[in-house]
Amino acid sequence: MKYVGIQTQIWRNNRNTVVLLCMFPVFLLGMVLGVIAMLDWLGFFCWDGVCPQGELQATTIHWPIVWGYFKDAVPYTLLITGLWFLIAYFANTSIIRHATHARPLERKENVRVYNIVENLCIAGGIEMPKINIVNDSSLNAFASGIDINSYTVTLTTGIINKLDDAELAAVVGHELTHIRNRDTRLMIVCIVFVGIFSMTMNVILKLLSRVSFAPRRNRKGGGGILLVLLVVLLWSAIGYFFSSLTRLAISRKREYVADAGAAELCGDALALASALRKISDDPGLASVQRSDVAQLYIVHPDEEDDSKSGLKGWVAKANIIFSTHPDTSERIKLLEQF
Repeated sequence: MKYVGIQTQIWRNNRNTVVLLCMFPVFLLGMVLGVIAMLDWLGFFCWDGVCPQGELQATTIHWPIVWGYFKDAVPYTLLITGLWFLIAYFANTSIIRHATHARPLERKENVRVYNIVENLCIAGGIEMPKINIVNDSSLNAFASGIDINSYTVTLTTGIINKLDDAELAAVVGHELTHIRNRDTRLMIVCIVFVGIFSMTMNVILKLLSRVSFAPRRNRKGGGGILLVLLVVLLWSAIGYFFSSLTRLAISRKREYVADAGAAELCGDALALASALRKISDDPGLASVQRSDVAQLYIVHPDEEDDSKSGLKGWVAKANIIFSTHPDTSERIKLLEQF
């Protein structure tokens, strides 16, 4: 893999963040337009034969009608999604801490960890992040946060106790590189965007179950609601799929760059290779049942388990587009050649 300089990676991540922030409203509004156009093509606006806009026909898109409904929907769509995005974006730190059951680690509780983090921050010219700990005997770590006030490196008790100083420093260097490269902020933006589509799908599925099984006094009216929900569900699924692919591609690439950054920061690529080998044997954190949070880990627990067995193992080793992390053995191989 071609090495990418730190400043270049920071610039790319800042650029990708801006691009995502600009593209998401465009994509979302395109989804709304697609929903309205599909409903028009299915004859929804002539439900029960009533066509207040004139003679309309099914299987035909009447663009003047579609554009009219679309213009009415734009401000409501942007307002609702904008508020949801702001809440999720600024609440991400507490959401992640709650999901992982992390707590702040005090200096007096573990001077060794603080010394390792501080030394690396001084060497790399990085401002000292917060340090959190998760009481879990397995080995894992992750970085999170959107600015200097929220940047955090989280370590499990297992990774602190089972790695030697060089290996732990390499892992911390990996997470500090994520922070320095602004990976954490970019991934939070990706997670929030994907979460909006996921939330929409979950809401629609719940509404569909109620519409499908509730008694209907007006069968045709109930059918109209069902049609709208199915169309919205379809477009939400499309949005979720493509936004997920974008998130996964960004997530995979950032791990390689963070590995290289850690090797450069610590001056010991083999220490990180050794740490990854130990982590892959017991990545743990099984109590965290959230894939969006798990993608922040240095090694994804589910993907690491899948890579060791059956068809999923072949898929993981092929490093196809549905993984948040590159194959750990491939990362180790690259580090040993660093």
